[in-house]
Amino acid sequence: MGTWFRVIFLGLLALGLAGCNLETRKPLFADGDARLLLANYPNLAPYERNDGGWKKSTEPLDFSPEASHYLVKSGNSDMVASFVPLEGPWWILQAAETSGTSSYVLVMAEPKELLIHSLDCKRLQESGRFADEIEFQDSSCFIKDTADKMGLFKALTGIVSEPSTKLVSEP
Repeated sequence: MGTWFRVIFLGLLALGLAGCNLETRKPLFADGDARLLLANYPNLAPYERNDGGWKKSTEPLDFSPEASHYLVKSGNSDMVASFVPLEGPWWILQAAETSGTSSYVLVMAEPKELLIHSLDCKRLQESGRFADEIEFQDSSCFIKDTADKMGLFKALTGIVSEPSTKLVSEP
């Protein structure tokens, strides 16, 4: 997760998640489902969990809002990052690549920081709870077309591990 999130939020670079996190073959959520969550968090600074503590990254953040999502550009790659409200402090981050594949993490929005929780395929499969909603293939996992997407993500909030990344709104 640290590598994936660093690439998206520490330079807003596109990457193909190498089959580690929850994905879909096409985006689950439309632009109308998303909100510009980052507007409430000025001057974001990224931190990664390091030996039990948090270490601030030195790479700058640059978000480009457009409509209800954020544009992510890196060299020849483009990505659209959308924050979809779930319930309470929980949000779904959908990172859609131009190839059509989308990847997902859960975000807990606290007053001054966003805590990023990965949805690791191995952990999801080992839970034994999501075979009806998620198709597991080797180290990859994809949300099935027939899944109740909001119900699935609400259930996933109950099994997330400690956040490995956070974005802090600093003065």
